[in-house]
Amino acid sequence: MTLLADIALPRPTGLLAFLGAELAPRPGRVAAVTRIAANCTVVVAIAMLYQIPLPAYMAYAVFLVSREEAASTLLTGVVALLAFTIAVGLSLLFFTLDASEPALRLPLMAVATFVGMFLVRTMALGPVAFLASFVLVLSQTLIDKIPSLETLTRLVLWLWVVVAVPVALTVLVNLAIGENPSRLALRTALRLLAALSAALRGDENQPLEHLQAEAVGLIELRQRAGMLDHSLRSRSAIDTGLIETLAELMTLQALLPAGTPDAVRRQLAAACDGAAVALEHHDQPAPMTILPDEAQLRALSPEARPVVVAMAAALTRLDDGIARRRAGEAPATPPAKSPFVPDAFTNPGHARFALKTTIAVMAAYIIYTGLDWPGISTSVTTCFFVALGSLGETMHKLTLRLVGALVGGLLGGLSIVYLLPEMTDIGQLCLLIAAVSFAGGWVATSSELLSYAGMQAAFAFFLGVLQGYGPSTDLTVLRDRVAGILLGNVLMSVVFSVLWPTSADDRARASLAGALRTLGQLLGAEARAKPGARLAVVQALEGARRFFTIATFELRMLPARAWPEPRAGLSLAVLDRLAAAAFVVVEQADDPAVDGTVRAQDEAAGAWLLAGAARVSGKDADAPLPDPVELGYTAAEAPALLGAAIEARRLLRREIEHAAAAGI
Repeated sequence: MTLLADIALPRPTGLLAFLGAELAPRPGRVAAVTRIAANCTVVVAIAMLYQIPLPAYMAYAVFLVSREEAASTLLTGVVALLAFTIAVGLSLLFFTLDASEPALRLPLMAVATFVGMFLVRTMALGPVAFLASFVLVLSQTLIDKIPSLETLTRLVLWLWVVVAVPVALTVLVNLAIGENPSRLALRTALRLLAALSAALRGDENQPLEHLQAEAVGLIELRQRAGMLDHSLRSRSAIDTGLIETLAELMTLQALLPAGTPDAVRRQLAAACDGAAVALEHHDQPAPMTILPDEAQLRALSPEARPVVVAMAAALTRLDDGIARRRAGEAPATPPAKSPFVPDAFTNPGHARFALKTTIAVMAAYIIYTGLDWPGISTSVTTCFFVALGSLGETMHKLTLRLVGALVGGLLGGLSIVYLLPEMTDIGQLCLLIAAVSFAGGWVATSSELLSYAGMQAAFAFFLGVLQGYGPSTDLTVLRDRVAGILLGNVLMSVVFSVLWPTSADDRARASLAGALRTLGQLLGAEARAKPGARLAVVQALEGARRFFTIATFELRMLPARAWPEPRAGLSLAVLDRLAAAAFVVVEQADDPAVDGTVRAQDEAAGAWLLAGAARVSGKDADAPLPDPVELGYTAAEAPALLGAAIEARRLLRREIEHAAAAGI
């Protein structure tokens, strides 16, 4: 496994710093958490008044459906209702086949698990298949607890109500008063432009590294916005190009030397401010000169000149994109996509993942059935919900699930012992639910590094407190739930570390290889104008950061992964600079005076990057370093833009040399 000490990542300095950053207030967080708490309270009140079974699951469904903005909440709610409808129908069908035949029930449960987990990896509607599979398997386990087929059928039919009520309430509330995805996307873009402007002006308190993930996340947010606002669909390609340019600008800024003159920095920052005004107010921006004049360019250092030219070109493209967006230009409709991922039936990893999850789920079911301990059936749920693509991701989610269950169980136990005996009406119970839901919702609205812990804490509390329609006094539910989670943790850890183990480092390696491969292709003459290439590089690097962080949870459970040697200096910072240098090259003006020598160096640099992608992927590949630019004159003697183009190639060669020394 990769030694993470060799990977330079911007991380919190300690647990308290990490929690402080994750739990800090931000715009819209209080409103989102308040909606979650209010919805949970109303759902619990409805369940108690009408004595709907499984009130704890109804309250937890609010957490499952609630998202940052209204479109995602609507999509999640529709997926949940569709999945549960399919699952209820299939459950009734399965009951007619296996209610009295355990020998048939086990194979059907295994097949349902395998199919659901395979489709979640290979199909666009994977979440529907996952939820349907989970509910279907869970309903089959109820036969052991409720042998009466009539009673069992009634309970399964009630499951649809248990889901439909909280889903409908949460979706309606979010559509009425929730965050509009279009406004959220615009606000995020404006904040990123403001941060970029401040960084260009030399504000050291505006580091952009942690904002790259938000820039990449704008793509998905923009897609969600099109669900509610049909007028945005025709501008999807334009908006994607704007987001790509914004991400590229944030990457280029890190390569701008600290000694760049303030006048040039202010000129670039003013262009960012103008783009923000035009984007926010839909106004025609006042004409401004983004590219410094010949004298200013010649006064720049050889390190700064090509970066400034590249940023000016990107800012000009940003302004043009905003103008086309305001004019309502609609590009051609993209071709329809296949419902399956390209390697759905050729990549054995998908079937292996489904088989590993199936083994863990069936082992959990057989163990708690054999022990006659139905209280630990949460082990099956654990196996379903923490199954992810790599061991690191699975262990990370297992950790959050266990920590959340312990915290929520503790809160539930204290409430059962000290608070519930003093409560006399449903209003007091609702106040308790609202308070704990608000606390759990606050944690659940953190990033993916922490959010699952908040959801699990709330669920454990609901299971302990909402055991029936009166005050709860039984603490064994909390004990059994934690025991079931521990069993699920052990099973998933063993299965995913023994059978076809996939490390988060392997996935980081694949992301880095993808970034290098795209950079190599980007240096080709035909690929430079291809939309999406720069964004793909930034997305790949952000993915690598995530996987390197998640890999810490693997705790050396997998054999060490050999990285190319030497690798002592390998860091994502080196790759960030390499990507920025490639962006600088492709943003230079296409001057006819740039002769075949420079073009040949671009081809050589592209070949080296492609070979680097093969090396990172574990394949034997090599390519010589690109030759330095040698012309009949120096960059200083050439016109400013031509000189910048020459210096851009030299900058890229230096970064390639650094990357080669670092082990790429």
